[in-house]
Amino acid sequence: MGTDKGLIAKNEKTWASVTINKLSHFDIPVVLSINDSQQEKYRAKFPKSHLVVDHSIQAAGALQGLLSIHLEYPEKDILLLACDMQNMNSETIQNLLSIYIYEPNFDFYAYQHKMAFEPFCAIYTSTGLKPIKELVDIHALQNFSFQHVLHAGKTKCINIVDNSSFKNFNNASDIE
Repeated sequence: MGTDKGLIAKNEKTWASVTINKLSHFDIPVVLSINDSQQEKYRAKFPKSHLVVDHSIQAAGALQGLLSIHLEYPEKDILLLACDMQNMNSETIQNLLSIYIYEPNFDFYAYQHKMAFEPFCAIYTSTGLKPIKELVDIHALQNFSFQHVLHAGKTKCINIVDNSSFKNFNNASDIE
């Protein structure tokens, strides 16, 4: 895209701040996954305790960020919400959390549209992430896509009720 989506400002708030605010209503700890080159800019806007810098692991893209958070908090389950999902509503998040609470024993919880998962508003349990991390460690995970991870694990498929929540924005002008 050419710019850091988390730092795009809309109405004087960064997209990362808006995402943090959405999750803060659920009384869950929130951290931001960043790469090494983002540290200076993010530390200027967010407390260091809210930032998880990518670990040196042999995973690519967003999976590297998710596994880095998993390494920092290995016993915690992770609700992943991408900062470019600016239309994500509280009802969709609450539904995901309710299913996670009332239907335990899945590795992952993800919304699904047709045969494709929506991996950037999903829950990844520590139990489900441990074998993924082990595969990465022995260089046995060849496909780093979230679709592959979610299809390979025991995933609770959740029907999407509000499609607009899952719109990914690429720049501030996309939001009206």
